[in-house]
Amino acid sequence: MENPFQKEKQQCLLCRLKIIPDYKNVKLLSQFQSPYTGRIYGKHITGLCETQQKLVEAEIVKAQSAGLMATYLKEPCYLKDPKLFDADNPIRPHRF
Repeated sequence: MENPFQKEKQQCLLCRLKIIPDYKNVKLLSQFQSPYTGRIYGKHITGLCETQQKLVEAEIVKAQSAGLMATYLKEPCYLKDPKLFDADNPIRPHRF
């Protein structure tokens, strides 16, 4: 008999939807970058697994070096995109 109180295992958004991040998909990658500082959000904010987080970070760096993405600010055309996660409400709370 299964435990009825056991929570379902959380699966990251990209694994659940079977999305493979690519450096040419700037609209997807810009969701994981801060619009104000250009820094990449951590996995405790995005909810991605370790593998997908490293892959997203590598693809963002690749897109920035190819000139497809800005390094410091988010492109204005992507500012009104729907949010994949809430950066102000991380999954694992932080100290500040």
